[in-house]
Amino acid sequence: MVSAIHPAAGRGDAVSRRVRPGQAACFVVRAAILAPSVHNTQPWRFVDRPRGLELWADPSRRLPVADAAGREMVISCGAALFNARLAVRHLGFTPRVRLLPDPARPDLLARITWGTRTAPRPYEELLYRAMRHRHTHRGPFSTTALPPTLPTVLAGIARHEGAGLRIVHDDRQRALLEVHVHVAQAIQRLDARFSGELDAWAAPGRDHAAGSPWGFQLPAGHRDADRPVDPRAVGTVAVLTTREDRRTDWLLAGQALQHVLLHAATVQVSAAFHTQPLELPYLRTAVRRDLGCGHPQMVLRLGHTEHSPPSSRRPVTDVLSAEG
Repeated sequence: MVSAIHPAAGRGDAVSRRVRPGQAACFVVRAAILAPSVHNTQPWRFVDRPRGLELWADPSRRLPVADAAGREMVISCGAALFNARLAVRHLGFTPRVRLLPDPARPDLLARITWGTRTAPRPYEELLYRAMRHRHTHRGPFSTTALPPTLPTVLAGIARHEGAGLRIVHDDRQRALLEVHVHVAQAIQRLDARFSGELDAWAAPGRDHAAGSPWGFQLPAGHRDADRPVDPRAVGTVAVLTTREDRRTDWLLAGQALQHVLLHAATVQVSAAFHTQPLELPYLRTAVRRDLGCGHPQMVLRLGHTEHSPPSSRRPVTDVLSAEG
């Protein structure tokens, strides 16, 4: 598991003394907020404490219709937690992370404290640099195949973080999953509660209508808009799973998801997310049944793309506060 952050680590205590606690907190949070989140809600906040940081869920940014239990909110926060861990490593320390440290305060998701001073490993630095290059993709992928060993490597990474990554190779299972995604999109488009919630969070001008079975649609006027989508453009289909379905498991799933995404980004592979069938309980049950897997936490497609525009980010000052 990635464990604390600074390229200057190992150059002596004089360098580390110049990083005041407030500066370190800003640095770590600036990295954390680069994580993906459901509909870019960015449902997290951080509190700077004398020995580290607290990560809290921000219920005001939860989707009460699509995410009534807060599962996707917590997964999003788990992805931010993984980035925070990497940032601490980059500064040259080992992060000590305690999940859900206070049962009386369920929105307090984790405490991150500064551990021993240890220079970051090259792989951790590679992942750290990938943070700014990782962007969520919305659309078809190129037909270039993934590196042949990548799916196996990504599945191993998910296991390392306490989750599972099921690569869906079986054509029948892929077809069933495609149907579930398509049905969920249709149901949510016809439900004013779902569609209103999505409209409230979608970026201006972004078309979230389902144009193909997997929900990506080329804009009107695009030179290829009237052509059938090459099935290879769907990419490699995977489902992130956990053994149990508790709040802790959602946090583990978020960390596993971000580790998978950052490793993929190091070889120029992007991901598209399909949350819709997992937001409807009966379809989530159907996905689990059809794949014969654990509790599904995220459906994603992996592939190569030329360009994925970055999503806007909340400023650090909006999500980080000092100990009160």
